[in-house]
Amino acid sequence: DPTAAPEGCDAIMILVPCKTLLRNKDLAKLPRKEAIEKYKDQFDDDFISNMRNEVLERLAVVVDKNDDNDDVMKNLRQHILHEVIDTPASYADFYNVGAGVPFGLSHGFGQLSLTRPSAQSKDIENVLFVGASSRPGNGVPLVLLGAKSVAEKALQKLFNDKEEE
Repeated sequence: DPTAAPEGCDAIMILVPCKTLLRNKDLAKLPRKEAIEKYKDQFDDDFISNMRNEVLERLAVVVDKNDDNDDVMKNLRQHILHEVIDTPASYADFYNVGAGVPFGLSHGFGQLSLTRPSAQSKDIENVLFVGASSRPGNGVPLVLLGAKSVAEKALQKLFNDKEEE
């Protein structure tokens, strides 16, 4: 993709597993912007700087045996033209996801496959859920299958309601 990086350069995305935001009931009483700022404090500049350094140190030992210019990874810091660093707090802010987890529920045995919440709300008849935190689960293929299924259910409900009128 020529829009991802200047000519002759590459773009990389590095995903570092990290903890979720620690939820705080008191922050629910604050205006959204203030609450998000408080959540961002959980991943302060020192934490981000230390994590960034760890990642760059690990990448520095990666050597491409087919590349004569293997010093690029050793000196990766010097080659960075632009970077964006997101944290669970920025995911919570940008995408409105609880605890800043972009992939939905965890992968514990109690939240896999059929144990995930159903697409149909238990409490409200006309509410359907779709996404990584509902059945069939996370990952693009499963979310798309879930979206198709929910769209079909929604259309069926819509047309059944119209026929009853």
